[in-house]
Amino acid sequence: MKLPITRYYGSKRRLLDKIWDALMAYQINFDSMLDLFGGTGIVSYYMAQKGKSIIYNDILSFNCEIAKALLCSPRGNFTEADALSLLQRVSGREYQNIIANNFHNVYYTPDEDETIDIVVQNIQYLEEEKKASAFYVLFQSCMIKRPFNLFHRKNLNLRTNFVKANFGNKVTWEQSFKDLFIKFTKELNEFQFELLPKVEITNTSALNCYRHADLVYIDTPYFPKKDSSGITYHNRYHFLEGLMNYGEIPNFIDRGKVNLEINIGKNLEFEKRNNYIYELDKLIHRHRDSIIALSYTTEGYPSIQELEEVIHRYKQTTHICFLGKHGFALNKNNAERQEVLIIVFTTDYYSIFYR
Repeated sequence: MKLPITRYYGSKRRLLDKIWDALMAYQINFDSMLDLFGGTGIVSYYMAQKGKSIIYNDILSFNCEIAKALLCSPRGNFTEADALSLLQRVSGREYQNIIANNFHNVYYTPDEDETIDIVVQNIQYLEEEKKASAFYVLFQSCMIKRPFNLFHRKNLNLRTNFVKANFGNKVTWEQSFKDLFIKFTKELNEFQFELLPKVEITNTSALNCYRHADLVYIDTPYFPKKDSSGITYHNRYHFLEGLMNYGEIPNFIDRGKVNLEINIGKNLEFEKRNNYIYELDKLIHRHRDSIIALSYTTEGYPSIQELEEVIHRYKQTTHICFLGKHGFALNKNNAERQEVLIIVFTTDYYSIFYR
């Protein structure tokens, strides 16, 4: 299945066929799926293509907009003309310069900062059914112009002082917003559904999501075995989350940080090592009556054995499916890292399957 590339840290895009095959190997029959840590919606998109009803959830509102664009906006509704119109100032409108005034030479060049200011404000004048697609195009453009596609460091110098390296692509970074808007509008229209699937989108933390489904897919943030710097998903994507609340950005900038993190939408649920077991326990307990599929890694903390101990407080049977090596290109220390899928049966399902 051809899938969109949404440039999200920890994306399961390359593993989806293996995840599906693992579920089918154990004859997991389900009509609905709750995607609790939905990210940019790639797992939900895949399962919608398989005909499943989807409840997508994510704590970050910018992720929810990307998911809306892919899952809930019909193909052809947002055109190249719509995209290009966002790049121009409109006579009679008053524009703020929040990005240009606060993030000079932090993430983008001054001209790019000005463009982002204009686009975000123009989006607010679009018809409601076009806004998610417009944000999708903006966010994909913003990410692809960033070294590593992330915002946890002030590192525009990697673009401006670029020398040949084993990461990044200066040609890609230096594409104009105009060219990128054309590219991503075309790409979005290619992947949007002609007939919209049955999808519900919620924007809350996993522990505050009280929706239920036949299958609950859980893909929490991972912690390495050895303690690390503690970079959270909010650290990585705070800039995009801030754009969803554009007018509030100046009030939430942490000026004590070099990267000027925008503290909008910040939540530490499943982002603290010491709280992980406790929070996972609450999550498994809540969804104990559903089949659970939990994505994890052999190099994570806590260990797979520790996860099983939590699961077995509420569930009778787990199966560990090894999905193969899945290191990240920018991390040379995880070449042996394997992704796993922990499938957790309900008691009734287990008795039927093994009858």
